[in-house]
Amino acid sequence: MSRPTIGPSVCPREQEIVDLVVSGCWADDGDSVLQAHAAQCDACAETLELASLLRDDWKLLCHEAPVPSAGAVWWRATIRARAEAVRTAGQPITLVQGIAAATAVGLFAGLAGSWWRSIGAGGAWFERAGDLVSRSAAIQGGLGLPLLLALAACLVIGPLAVYLATADESES
Repeated sequence: MSRPTIGPSVCPREQEIVDLVVSGCWADDGDSVLQAHAAQCDACAETLELASLLRDDWKLLCHEAPVPSAGAVWWRATIRARAEAVRTAGQPITLVQGIAAATAVGLFAGLAGSWWRSIGAGGAWFERAGDLVSRSAAIQGGLGLPLLLALAACLVIGPLAVYLATADESES
């Protein structure tokens, strides 16, 4: 024996019945026409039964729900406020650490390149690469400084982008 599937409303008065049951006015309803309709209409009778059961369950759960004490609520709010303050205070520190790390990496790469070139350990390959860079800077017509500034901007914007990407979304 198969059970009927739940589908769209069959009767246009179902919503009226649900509204009255949810508001708690079904028993006090002076509309005896709607009550008579619910007694005759199968869809409305099922809706009335289900809405009544759900309302009774809701009432029971509301009476059984544990309400925390005011002290517990105050303590939780205080702990949460402190945690948010720590997170907010740590944001600029994280940003400065990211910028400092990017600067340190750039400085290290620059010093390592200078040291490598000064000891001649790069050999012919490194000299060819240096010549290629020199030629490309000359070909670009003196765009070496703007290129260097763009690289420096990337070093500053990179950590900022990482910081913003990993920042807590709940702070927004």
